[in-house]
Amino acid sequence: MKVTAVVPVYNEEKTVGNVLKTLTSSDKINEIIVVNGGSTDNTSKIIKKFRVRIINLKHPSGKGGAVKAASAKIKSDVILTFDADLVGLRKEHIDKLLRHVLDESAAMVIGLRDKKNFIGNMLMPYFPLTGGERAFAANVFLDMMKYPLIKGWGLESVMNDYCKKKKLKVVKVKLDGMDHIGLQTKKYGLFAFLKEIYDVVLTKIKLLVVKYD
Repeated sequence: MKVTAVVPVYNEEKTVGNVLKTLTSSDKINEIIVVNGGSTDNTSKIIKKFRVRIINLKHPSGKGGAVKAASAKIKSDVILTFDADLVGLRKEHIDKLLRHVLDESAAMVIGLRDKKNFIGNMLMPYFPLTGGERAFAANVFLDMMKYPLIKGWGLESVMNDYCKKKKLKVVKVKLDGMDHIGLQTKKYGLFAFLKEIYDVVLTKIKLLVVKYD
């Protein structure tokens, strides 16, 4: 099966290099698509150092808009998505994400980040999951991309809702030693953080009445 990994990026110069180093070293991934949402730091220079397919967007459109842009270029059997601000990503994490999709025992696999404490890790599977490290059967992923609510920061909420309403098998796997660098306030400021929260909440409200074909 052919596997494509999608990595949306926007001003991720501190972490994107190590993320792409890990992804390009995996023998399980056939293609990597990096969607650059108009980065203004050194992200653009860093991603050019790797053998990846780059899609440059003129303006940031949120993670959902970036992933949707990549979906039009995908002709693989399995899709992986990764955030670009990860710390501690390893090849074995890629294998864990892929396993249940490759053997067709799940339509979507969600990676649980390691919060470095027992209580945090214990509670993580029971909260609404918004992490970007996921694997999908291609037909499921591409059908998700048809729905307009994925734009902005509503992407993972739509993915969760889609699988729940379609009664598709979802598996959660713990990615030991891997987390991301922190809240949007640390990267882009308070306004960006509040915008993300607003988008997520608004999407969840709208999803209450969404029906999937």
